[in-house]
Order: sequence, then C-alpha cells, then structure tokens
Amino acid sequence: MIESITLNLDQSFGDLKECVLVTDAERTIVFVNKAMETLFRVDRTELIGSQTKRFFADPTQFEQMADLYRGPSEKQHKLTHTIDLVLGDGSKTTVEVVSAPLFNAERDVSGILFIARDISERKALESKLSDIALTLEDALDAILEGFAIFDADDRLVLCNDNYRDIYAHSAPAMFPGNRFEDILRFGLGKAQYDTGDLPQEQWLSERLKWHQKADGKVLEQKLQDGRWIRISETRTRTGGIAGIRADITELKEARAQAESAYKNLSLIADNVSASITEADKDGNCLFINKTGCRWFNGTPEELLGTRLRDRLPWKEREIVRTVFQNALAGDKVTHEARFSFPDGVSRECFLEATPRLNESGEVDGLVVLVTDITDRKKTERTLAELYAITSTRELGHEDKIAEILRLGCEHFDLPFGIISHVIDEHYTITHALSPNAELVPGTSFDLKDTYCTVALSADEPIATSNAAESPFAKHPCYGIFALESYIGAPLLVDGVVHGTINFSAPEKRTRDFTPEDIQIIRQFADWVGHEIARQRDHQALMDAKISLERVASIDDLTQILNRRAFLERANTEIQRFRRTKRPFTAVMLDIDKFKQINDMHGHSTGDEVLARFAHTVGSELRAVDVFGRVGGEEFCMILNETDMDDAMQVCERLREKIVNECQFDRVKQTITCSLGLATASREDVEFSTLMQKADTALYEAKSSGRNKCVAYQSGRDSALASRI
Repeated sequence: MIESITLNLDQSFGDLKECVLVTDAERTIVFVNKAMETLFRVDRTELIGSQTKRFFADPTQFEQMADLYRGPSEKQHKLTHTIDLVLGDGSKTTVEVVSAPLFNAERDVSGILFIARDISERKALESKLSDIALTLEDALDAILEGFAIFDADDRLVLCNDNYRDIYAHSAPAMFPGNRFEDILRFGLGKAQYDTGDLPQEQWLSERLKWHQKADGKVLEQKLQDGRWIRISETRTRTGGIAGIRADITELKEARAQAESAYKNLSLIADNVSASITEADKDGNCLFINKTGCRWFNGTPEELLGTRLRDRLPWKEREIVRTVFQNALAGDKVTHEARFSFPDGVSRECFLEATPRLNESGEVDGLVVLVTDITDRKKTERTLAELYAITSTRELGHEDKIAEILRLGCEHFDLPFGIISHVIDEHYTITHALSPNAELVPGTSFDLKDTYCTVALSADEPIATSNAAESPFAKHPCYGIFALESYIGAPLLVDGVVHGTINFSAPEKRTRDFTPEDIQIIRQFADWVGHEIARQRDHQALMDAKISLERVASIDDLTQILNRRAFLERANTEIQRFRRTKRPFTAVMLDIDKFKQINDMHGHSTGDEVLARFAHTVGSELRAVDVFGRVGGEEFCMILNETDMDDAMQVCERLREKIVNECQFDRVKQTITCSLGLATASREDVEFSTLMQKADTALYEAKSSGRNKCVAYQSGRDSALASRI
C-alpha cells in the first residue's frame, strides 16, 4: 500500500521543480521528490524514514509546526511558513513552506504534504537592493528640492530629507512600502494641508487623481501654515512615479508684491532667473526683464513693441498663442513645454500667463513668467533612470557601467564619457563611450595631461563649460586635446582613489553646469565605485572558491587527484560507461619495494620518488584520462575509450618509461612498478568493483615477480598473468 502511494506521489511530484515532502502523522518523512532531495543535499534513501526535526535550525519552529498535526484547519494550511533549515552538508538556507493535510478513510489526519521554495537568494537580493536604495537616498538628500520615488503599486521607495522637511507633519508616515494615499491621509489627520472649501475626502480624491496622471505638469499646493509647494510628478520606466517638491512660498510672495507694486517690477524682475514679460492684448511686448532679453537675443529697445512669440518656431508659436487666448479670458494659465529660443538654447519651461486688469476690471494685457525647468526635469529623468539601472537584475556589471556612461552623456549633453584607473601618474581608460569609438579602453596617458588631475587634487567634482575663458585654458589638457567642456569626479573604491569618471566635449556647452549636475556626477561616481568594489569582492570570492576546490581535490605531494577526488571522477566514468557503452580500462599501479626505499634512504627520498613517478606517468596520459593517488605508493588511472589490448600497450610503455626515467643516483635499487588492469563490464555498477578487479590483477603482478602488467581475467577466482 505504502509503495503504491509512494509510486503515485512520485508520478505526480517526482519531476516537479517545486520541492515536495510528505510526512506521516508522526512527522516521519515518507516521500521526497528530486527537487527536495537536491535542496536537502541528502540522498532520498536516507531521507525516507527520518524525522523532519533534524533539518530545523530553530527547534522552536519545529514545535510551532506541530499545530498542523494536532488539529489542522483550512486557515492553518493557507498560511505560508518561513523556516530556517540546516542542510545535509551543514550549510543553512531559508525556505517558504505551504502545507496540505492528508486524510485516511476515517477522515483522520494520516500525514501532511509540504511544498517548499528556497528563498535564500531572494532574501540576499532584498538586502542588497535595500543597501542600494540607502545609497541612492543619501545622494538624493544632497538635492536642494524634495524628491520622492513611488513604485508601480504607489508605495514609497525612498525620499530625501528635504521631502520630509517640506511635509514635516507627515514625516512619521514616510517609510518605504507605505502607500502615497496613506501618507496623504496621515497629513490630513495632522491638519497639514489647506483644503480650502473642499471636504477632506473630495480634496483627497482630486489630489490622488492628479498624482496618478503623473504627466509632468505642475501643481501648486498650499499648506495650512501658509507655505506653497510646487509639485511635479512623472512616470518612471518601471511604472512608478518620481516627484519633485519645491517650496515656492517666496516666489508666490514675490509675484504678489510685483502685482501690488508694479513700479518696482523692473527691479524685481531683473533679479529673477526666469523670463518676465508684459504684453498687451495683441501680444506686443510692453516690458521684458534681463533674462528675457538674453533668451530672445536682443536689447529692450529691439524687443519692446514686437510680438515675441513670432521669434519662436511655428509649433511653439501655436502653444504660446493658445496660452494667451485662454489667459485673456480672465484666468491665469500655466503650461509646460520645450521652447527653442533665439539665443540658440532649447529649454524646458514652466509658463505662467497672468491676466492684467485695468481699473474697470477688464483684461487689457498679460504678465508672462517663463521659468527654465530644464535642469530640474532632466535631473528627475536621470535619477529615475539611474535608479532603474542600478536596481535591475537584467544587466551585468559591464552593462550597468556602460549604461551609466550613456546616461551621463545624455544628461550632460556631452559626447565623450570615460571611466579611468589611475596608478601613480598613469591614467588608463577602462570604460569609454564616444560617437565613433575613438576612445579605446586600455589607452593610457600621463595623468598630468588630463583635467582629471584637477579633480583628484581637489578631491571633489569639477566642471567647466567654457575652458577657453577659465583657468582650464592654462592646463596641458587644453593644449593637447582642446576640450572646452568637462565635468568629472574622483572615483573611490572601498575608500581608496581608483580613478575618475568624466564627460567632455571639444565644443563649448550652451548651458553652464548646475549644482544639480555636480550632485549627479557625484552620484555616478559613488555608484560606479560601489559596483567596481562589488565586482572585486565577487571575483575574490570566486578565486577563493577555485583555490579551495583545488586544495580539496589535489594531492599536495604529487599534484594529481587525491583519493576522494579520483573516486568521484571514477564513479562518473562508470555512469558514462553504463549510458554510452564506450569501453575504458582501470589500472592499479604500485611502486615495487617502496618501503625498502623509505627504510634505506628516508621519507624525503621516498617523497621525491613518488613525485617523479606521478609526473612521469601523468605526462604520458591524454587529457581525457584520469590519474590519481589512492594510497601511499598506490596509484590508479582510467584510460578512456581503451580496451584491454590498447591498455596493455599503454601500460607496458609506461612500465618501461618508469625504468628508464624514474631513477635516482642515490637510490641503488632500480625503481619499477607493477600494474593491474581491468576493463569495465556490465556488472560493474560501482567503480569499487572494477577497482577491486584491477587490484586483484596488481596483486598477481607483484606476487609473480613484480615489474609486470597483468590483466584481470573473468571466470576465475584470481587473475591470471598475461605478460605482454
């Protein structure tokens, strides 16, 4: 009956990728599938009949699982249990387990079926991703504005301290995994927001709708303490939402002052980095500040009285015309768009058109404020993409670094991206991105001939968008490479200077580098340094693993396989023989009268004999043959795809080679060896039986005079000499 049940279980679950284990009511294992056998690292025959308790790292967890056997309920078996296991080789892992009760004919519990999944790698990855998120969060804290990223489920991934400072009352609810809606509700409960005349639930509903659009448009939010916050949110590539928060209270107050004190408009406007203009109902310019003059590439005298939008490309003229028409209807209109200005610079702008009312309350013109949000928008996109690159599992080490260089070239609008390694005064390119592959990894320069020496000396990021009109013009790099634009930062690996990451161009940059750019290059450097350090650690671990595997399988004296490693290989050959039927011959070798050598000349001489013997034999074997030391002076080899006749020829050649090449002047006796051969046959299920046959033939060779090759003969009680 049990065999029938086991057979049915094996047919159902034997080849299932999920790990399956079945116990009886006494918690004794009655079935495991192949996947569970592999997980436990214990042979299935040893598992059957044993208690599950042996695998629990925490006895308390074992006791807690007993509830499943005492009185199982549907609710209990719907739960997922996380269990720490001790595997057969002593290592530990963590699994998630679900269960299902098994009943006998009387509806009593006769056992439980468990399905387990190894989650140790997932837990390690979650820990690693948490570390990356913390690193990114530290970098984001350097951004002057509030920044937050929510995942595709609208749960907080991370935010910087500025974000928490802006919404101080909601800060306790700003922890990773909490939903955006729950954070809003927490703030509402603390009377943080000015909801105006709207009920809280209506205000919350409208705010969530705007949040879910995440179309990059700007929302101005008023807080209960009177502050105004500018909000801009966009979708990330992974379906989440990245948002910028900026306190614009001062800007709002400045606008109010400008509207109430128009006579001081010029003084105020000329100290604002945005373009401020005033236009009549036909769009003719009545006032323009210095920033506007610079963007439209003219003096006030040239621009006043003209229609500024006529200086823009036709598609952008249509955008401005629509904004003007809507604003002339009496309401302030805001719009975000990219404009190509006459000064040759393309800017992403936030445009606000405010109606100007005459004494009769009629609209007779507009005040237009155009704010350059290019850097902010670019920073949002870059940080969101940087997060996607650093958190993905789809890219390897080299691919992630290549993506960082690509992202940097796009963000800074520069064609050349380089990661360098600096040793002493030598600067070597390790990774590069250039339009025509001009930059080749491995190329070296004198460090003093690169701008990077300035960044390393300053120990911080440096930048120039016009080297000719800066101190960089005197640097050797300017004379050699004529780079007009450059931004770079030191690259640290485990706290030690590794080199630099930098981006450059031979042309002047149309826009100056901003503080946000400096923070971005710093973030790139931090992440690349971390990735290089992680790769080094990984390589060191792999090297150590290879070294340990070699130590565990190689005989120290002879530098060939030790007994354990040889027998593992030998059993593999037996299994291959049983599948392919291709012949192979096992040969036992023993150095004749080796004890006499040790007794007369000492163990050091004996060790030299063993080492030379192993080298002499090993040098004659093929790569497919297997050779190992299985005892003091006993060796064994496997001659692959070799029948007895060919094996005898090989062994006789080896025997003569030992006589000719394995002698020592200080050892008076002639060093010889005896060899016993046995060819694999159908009854050799394990290599040990074949090895015993070869050992029997070896005994015959030694007892019949030594220095012989003897083949094992089947059908007799002992081997018969077959001297070639």
